[in-house]
Amino acid sequence: MKMSKTLVAALVCTSILSTPALAAKDNSINAIAPEGLSTSEQAPANYNPALKSANDGKSSAKGTEASIEVANPIIVLDPGHGGSDPGAVGNGIEEAAVVLDIATRSKNYIVANYPATVHMTRTANTTLTLADRTTFANNKGANFFVSFHINSYSTTTPNGLETYYYPGSTNGQKLATDLYNKLKANYSTLRGVKSADFYVLHYTNMPASLGETGFISNATDATNLKSATFKQNLAVAYAQGMHVYWWGF
Repeated sequence: MKMSKTLVAALVCTSILSTPALAAKDNSINAIAPEGLSTSEQAPANYNPALKSANDGKSSAKGTEASIEVANPIIVLDPGHGGSDPGAVGNGIEEAAVVLDIATRSKNYIVANYPATVHMTRTANTTLTLADRTTFANNKGANFFVSFHINSYSTTTPNGLETYYYPGSTNGQKLATDLYNKLKANYSTLRGVKSADFYVLHYTNMPASLGETGFISNATDATNLKSATFKQNLAVAYAQGMHVYWWGF
């Protein structure tokens, strides 16, 4: 996610660090890009606050192995940015292209291995507003929503993994935590599971999470994100985290 070099500290994120092993080596950056906040655009016409509240609070996970034979969740994957908005750019890569690659790989893994219906907000380098993305997910009646992003900062030191959920969303927090727990094997710097009032987390009618899988501004993270093997590992980890969230194992 592209971050402003001058407009920082727009929102303080709440870190959920259940064990010392999840503590970040460099977890001092809590700035949120203003263009990503829920105040950046009007709410989509099909946003239903009551439905959002109900879905965020009730149990979504199936939790039994037998249910995998009949449960068929609808999942919306959201590769961030695209088209006229490349997202974060640095070290020879663009966020929009990287996250589209990872999300596509994740969709392919899910449909090959799990009984789920998967939709993507974009499948090419197209321009979408934040409202376009949430409207799409709400129209699909998704059971949960995952947004793919790469971080960036004005200095090159920050690096590592973090995931987000909408403040107060019990199921969003569980989804963000399950994704984080699968993704973290690919990182030495773990920045935690956090809450933030991102537009796509706020105005989706279902539990939602946003992943920031590394910093384009960091040379090591960027080198990893150029690797097809690394991106495939992230895609599988995302998919496995979704499986834990929905089916409970």
